[in-house]
Amino acid sequence: MAGKMDKKVIIVSTVVGSLGLLSAILGFSAEGTKITISDIRVVGDECLYPQNAANALAISGAVFLLMAQIAVSAIGGCCGCCKSRSIPSETKRIIGVVCAVVSWIAAGFAWVLFVVGATGNGDGSRATWPDCYVLKDGIFAGAAVLALVATAFGIASYVMLRRQAGEAPGGKPAEQPPLAGIAMGNPHFPPPPPSHGPTAW
Repeated sequence: MAGKMDKKVIIVSTVVGSLGLLSAILGFSAEGTKITISDIRVVGDECLYPQNAANALAISGAVFLLMAQIAVSAIGGCCGCCKSRSIPSETKRIIGVVCAVVSWIAAGFAWVLFVVGATGNGDGSRATWPDCYVLKDGIFAGAAVLALVATAFGIASYVMLRRQAGEAPGGKPAEQPPLAGIAMGNPHFPPPPPSHGPTAW
């Protein structure tokens, strides 16, 4: 049973970690490919922004982060609320819930940065000269870092909220069922009837 539980933790951590890491990689890639001031063309007094891959990278990063959050929350028992029987102890439950809350907060900020970055990095004509603005540095990179933080706390929450093998709810060792088998001991026979001497006729 312990082997199965450990294997499940490894699989869940690998899947969720891969989704979070992919989200972060896409965020850093968006940071490196976003529109810069040198990419803007000025036609008359209009600032023309070219099409850019950073928007698609940012949206994809937000989607992968959402998948990671939903996966770890669903498998982990809705942050400790859906599967109360699987919570190992009160202390671990509190730590697990705190980690889950921090994970969702970090993910929320990451999503905001992804969306704000994608909006501010759109193509077309959005301003007039000399007010040709570009997205500030660090928006997508910040989203990527927060994606890593959210993923790490999500995995930590899952590990804290799962019940260890052989451990009953409440953190106490599970009681072992009685062994079935043949009772051993000395046989008990009824006492022999009292013996009487020969009866005279």
